[in-house]
Amino acid sequence: MFDRAAYLARIGYQGPVVPSRETLRGLHLSHVLTVPFENLDIHLGRPISLDPSDLFQKIVPGRRGGYCFELNGLFAILLEDLGFAVTRLAARVLYGTEGVRPRSHQVLLVHLDGERWIVDVGFGGQGLREPLPFLTGLEHRQGPDQFRLTTDERGEHVLQCHIEKAWTNLYSFALDPWLPVDYRFANYYHSHAPDSPFVQRWMCTMPTQEGRKTFTGKLLKVRGLGGTQELHVTSEGECQKLLQEHFGVTINYHLKFFKVGGE
Repeated sequence: MFDRAAYLARIGYQGPVVPSRETLRGLHLSHVLTVPFENLDIHLGRPISLDPSDLFQKIVPGRRGGYCFELNGLFAILLEDLGFAVTRLAARVLYGTEGVRPRSHQVLLVHLDGERWIVDVGFGGQGLREPLPFLTGLEHRQGPDQFRLTTDERGEHVLQCHIEKAWTNLYSFALDPWLPVDYRFANYYHSHAPDSPFVQRWMCTMPTQEGRKTFTGKLLKVRGLGGTQELHVTSEGECQKLLQEHFGVTINYHLKFFKVGGE
């Protein structure tokens, strides 16, 4: 079951819903500022379901977050429900990696008034310093001042971010459409493989108007205009409290991933 009104209330969006660039930007910004990028279920021993009804129940009434397949998967359904034309794509993550990576990140391409926009509410980007998300036009090759698109030697589009006076690759992608079922193998790898970064550590992160909040292991970092504050967490109860206070995530059961005696 999909409830548009409940979804819009979940992300705190009260703007227009007619398909337009203004609506797309408003929905995109509202989503990333309210729904965290997190992989807690993997470390709680829970499967990651990409079934639309499961995604809706987890993110909307359950007020949880998720990673790219969950967040962009459900956001695509919302956009289509509002009348946007959406093509689902797959990207190779380049940021913080070495060598050629497989296509294992979900990205959305929205077609609007003869233009195409890269839309992504599911990129964690824990190390990025930019406070707000990107929405980049394929025809314009430029998003906000800190983002742009270029092309690599394979002819794939590359999304770059301007970090510390240099352009840094975030991910590359082609324009061949993917179906929702096509993400199942990548989702299984990310949630089960020992070398998957999502299996190796738990994380919860979300941009703010001034910076970003990131919680992983026993360390919560809150970056704002005045710098970065760090809080070292020493108990499971404190971890649960901070997940609720900073990310709106309520977990009332034992946190198997929080190891009191050390990592």
